[in-house]
Amino acid sequence: MDVVTEGREPVAVEALGFPLLRLVVEARNEHGLRQQDWSRYRQYCATKTKRVRSALELTHGVTPKAHGKPVSGRRSKRAKRITPTMQSEVDKKRDHTFVRRDIGLDHVTNTRPLELLLFESEHCWAAAEELAATQNEARSSKLRRSSMGRARRAIQYADKLHKLAEALPALTAMSRAQCLAYVGLVRGAYAFLHGNWEQTLRVSAATRCLLTIISECSTTSRDEALASSFLDSLDAQIRFAVYSLGAQDDASERASDYSACEATLPGFHRVTEALKAAHPSSMSSLTPFELHWRAQTIPIHSLELHDVILRVKAEEAALAQFVTPTTKAQTSSQEASGKTTNTASATSKRARLSHAERNAKRRGHAHYTHNSYANRAELDPFDRVLAALTDAESMARVLVDDNSQALAKTHSARYEATGFQLRRVHEWLVYRLLAVRIARNVRLWDDIQSRAAKREMRAKSLVDDRTHRRTRRQKGLAPAVVRAKLSRQYGHSGTRRRARVSRERRLQRALEVAAQQSERRRLRLVPGIAKLLDSIDSSLLAMGGLVMVEGEPDVSSLLEAKRFYYCSELLRQLAGAFTQHGQCAEALVLLQRADLYVRQAQQSLELAHGAEDEDHIFAPHLLASDVLTHQTERLRSMREYAQATVQRQVLPLTPSSSMRSTKGGQSVYYHALRHVSFDQVDLDYALEQARAHANAARVDHDVDGMHTTTDLLAGQEPMALDTANEEEVINNKSTADTVRLVSEEQSVADTRFSNETSVAVAPVPETVPSADSLTAPFDPANAYEEEEELRQERERKSRSWLSWWLGR
Repeated sequence: MDVVTEGREPVAVEALGFPLLRLVVEARNEHGLRQQDWSRYRQYCATKTKRVRSALELTHGVTPKAHGKPVSGRRSKRAKRITPTMQSEVDKKRDHTFVRRDIGLDHVTNTRPLELLLFESEHCWAAAEELAATQNEARSSKLRRSSMGRARRAIQYADKLHKLAEALPALTAMSRAQCLAYVGLVRGAYAFLHGNWEQTLRVSAATRCLLTIISECSTTSRDEALASSFLDSLDAQIRFAVYSLGAQDDASERASDYSACEATLPGFHRVTEALKAAHPSSMSSLTPFELHWRAQTIPIHSLELHDVILRVKAEEAALAQFVTPTTKAQTSSQEASGKTTNTASATSKRARLSHAERNAKRRGHAHYTHNSYANRAELDPFDRVLAALTDAESMARVLVDDNSQALAKTHSARYEATGFQLRRVHEWLVYRLLAVRIARNVRLWDDIQSRAAKREMRAKSLVDDRTHRRTRRQKGLAPAVVRAKLSRQYGHSGTRRRARVSRERRLQRALEVAAQQSERRRLRLVPGIAKLLDSIDSSLLAMGGLVMVEGEPDVSSLLEAKRFYYCSELLRQLAGAFTQHGQCAEALVLLQRADLYVRQAQQSLELAHGAEDEDHIFAPHLLASDVLTHQTERLRSMREYAQATVQRQVLPLTPSSSMRSTKGGQSVYYHALRHVSFDQVDLDYALEQARAHANAARVDHDVDGMHTTTDLLAGQEPMALDTANEEEVINNKSTADTVRLVSEEQSVADTRFSNETSVAVAPVPETVPSADSLTAPFDPANAYEEEEELRQERERKSRSWLSWWLGR
């Protein structure tokens, strides 16, 4: 196939843009060259050239025009196939003469001819590389000759491509420069296969200079990354050529010695001058594609990273719009108008999709787009950002591994610099991925709590409505009954009192059942919340291990403080579950560990000043609020509740074995044992501390009560003072008693207790008495023993002489 430019006038068309570098990179990355599969790429190039030839009617077989049919580009499925007989008849008319298809300048109306020449060259180059990769000792010379022949054929197609590009006046300067750079790439690859290191060094240096100018004159950051993506392969060729030539100086200096670019690539100066004239302000106005981490700047020169990070930024912008809270003025105006807007859900109806659209959406095709916001909102914005960040992180990890393998094979300053930048980009993506994951878990936690609060309010309203309805019914019927039976005298059988007591008992039972249901609902939420908090803990621990975070002490301290806060919140939730199950010793151990986490968070937060921007990425905002103080108060209130529960119960409500038998209990134990160990010694010590604290509180209460009585009765007689003190002690004892005894036994116990304590409290000191000088606090176990002794003594006295003799 030849390119005919002499004697042909180009067709007057608008400006043509031929993105050669983009076509080459996309074709290579999508069809095998990521895995160095030359055979697959060669087959793709063969299919591509066949399709383009058919579209341009440059095939050597029978065309529709030969049979008098209208030219319609590609053959229709219902068209009659060309049989060998028909093809033979056509060949007889041609007189068995091969007719070469030419590309005339007057027939070029688009960039399809340039695309055909490009992929013909790529096909030959892929075949040459495939043959070079399959060489062995037996067939080395034959395969080498075949490989070099295919490489020379690739150079011929590349020269024809450059010739046609120079002859087209409508082609842009950037497209001409990329065509010339492609010629240099193919020639450098041929010289490298041939082993001509001098030629390889010269051509690669000239091509590198041209690609550098193309990168500087690019109008977008993606075009800049495209040009930069070819520099790594050229640098590898230059370094190997310098090493093979035995040069001792640096590769860049050696390449600059052979920078006679015009002699190596004819038309170099003309192309570069036209490129700089067409893009005079590109070098100054182009905003580099960079990532920012505090005071550091991370440039992006890889095309793969450029595309995935652009997607990440777009999804993050949509997420920021999704989670932006409405102002108070907007909220008040919405409440006044009676309309509320929810950003998470679309108000419009869901659009119906066709069968093809549903299949494309299920398969995840990139070209599937729909205008309906409802369809785009099927995935949560957090999930879309996490998917984009996961793809970007995996891509960066692959590039880091590839760079490490290349650096292990040959030492290079450029590979070291590139590897350092890639590792920084990878760590930045990991940091963003973990931060968004934490923010998503915090949002889920808030949603769970808000839904649980709404559910409790709804259940409480139902219970209140039911109980108030009964009260209203009773209050509404009582006057009518009184008026109807005003003339009859009521009896004194106690029917009304028993009915009232029965109603109150049923009402109390209904309230108890509602409280138990509410408690079970709260317990069902604990495993899910614990899983979310544990995931947050793991993410914060991974963030703290990043090199870029370890280099910033304030950010590292802030993340450590947040991690301790979430650990304390996790243990608080677990302690609540253990308390509801009646295992207060385990709950007290967890609360003790949660207090330690809060103190550690406060210590770490003292070193986190200067990380305000990182503090606002996800909740809680420790530097701008007193979250840790509120957390301490919540832990204190839960500890007091657990200690009160210890005093109310004699044995655990739910044994440990029965709690472990449920799936939720196993999950609670799993998360708890990751932070504490339920040693029996620690559990017993926690119970002793809880009982000692309750006893001390009861003693203080009794002392305060006695001082109050002394002050009130300061002016009374001594006998009246003794009687008042005795009655006050008896009343305090009766209120502190937790075990309801039988009426007759209770009277005996009260009399005995009053006799014992009357002597102790008679001389009231002016100062606060010590705990040893007062009567010991009431213990239910002692009360049981005393009542048992009283019962045995009563039975012994009530037995007759005959029953005593028979019993003996």
